[in-house]
Amino acid sequence: MNYRRLVPLLIPLSAWLVSQVFLLVPPIFLIAVLLEIIVIFIGVKILVGKAAKRDWPLYIIAPTLFFLSFSSYAAIIVNRLAIQTIFLLTAWFLFSYFKNLYYYLSYEAPDRAVKIDYLLVSGGFLTVFAGAGVLLDLPAFINWPLWAIVVIFIPLFGLLFLQFLPFKKTTLSTSGLWLIIGTIVLTELAWVLALLPLNFNILALILAIGYYFIVSALRLEWQGHLSRRTLKYPIILSVFIILLLLLTASWL
Repeated sequence: MNYRRLVPLLIPLSAWLVSQVFLLVPPIFLIAVLLEIIVIFIGVKILVGKAAKRDWPLYIIAPTLFFLSFSSYAAIIVNRLAIQTIFLLTAWFLFSYFKNLYYYLSYEAPDRAVKIDYLLVSGGFLTVFAGAGVLLDLPAFINWPLWAIVVIFIPLFGLLFLQFLPFKKTTLSTSGLWLIIGTIVLTELAWVLALLPLNFNILALILAIGYYFIVSALRLEWQGHLSRRTLKYPIILSVFIILLLLLTASWL
């Protein structure tokens, strides 16, 4: 029996069960999340097998950050229906990611790399939203200086950009400068947004839109299609949505 085929089923199931456990017993939140991250690590390693892939740790980034960000987001909201919806969304993302990763690694199917690429874009957008929502709401729970909270965004953004490299067949030496620029720009945007008196969900959504725009530019660069013409519509759409949010949101 090919036990590797069970990984796409067992990982989301374990994530859902772990989420229910820390929902019932909040004090074990950190332990439960850490255990699931270890399970994700083991799942990726099983799928990689004995293949000589030096960049295989990058496969861990997407599911780990998605699970971590939404588990943390679920911990700061009180609506039970929203929390259970988050748990199901996390399980669905993990299933889709590991299923496509299984076929990508087992059969080297190029169409799976394309599907994973779209998953990384949508998953990254949601991860930034959830992660930023948690970080921007931290001042309500702990007395941390603003710079300490913003600094946490740096590894978050950096990893979210790094996760694309193995599927885009590019390397850090080739794309490193672009990733650094994208990380710096998003971190500066996070710093500015953290100063605005808006609901943390609105601020997180604006930051997620910024992430989506930068990722779109990076993907165009990797495809060799980056130009003023190809960036025109993403810029117009992103600016329009952000302005709409700023003008219609209730200021605190």
